[in-house]
Amino acid sequence: MEKKECVYEAPLTKREFVDIINRLHEASELVDKVEELFRNSRDNLECDFCNGASLQISHEGIVVNLLEKLMRDKGSDISYFIYELDYGKDYHEGCISDENGNIDFSTPEKLYDYLVKGYLKQTVDKEQKSRGCE
Repeated sequence: MEKKECVYEAPLTKREFVDIINRLHEASELVDKVEELFRNSRDNLECDFCNGASLQISHEGIVVNLLEKLMRDKGSDISYFIYELDYGKDYHEGCISDENGNIDFSTPEKLYDYLVKGYLKQTVDKEQKSRGCE
């Protein structure tokens, strides 16, 4: 049986991935600014229920979930980057590592590079078994 050479690509380009992450970040920052305006407004002192979160795209969780599925992010690294590391702003060396050492999640680009390595490894392993690719 002749072995075939297989070519693998991630479902999103780095540019597409980074653009989505940056748009989520911009929406999150807008919500923070609006919430700050509400907190600082003397006219809204009696308005306990007012908050900027109502302006946020309600689909953020769905977008994050879809990104994790598309990128085969079984470790929820995208969620970690967004919610725990505040889009990489709270990253510091050593906050995430694997058997090879530190993993740099300081930018969406570095997150993408890490995810693509895992995605391609999963794809290659699966395809080599099923199709006899080299």
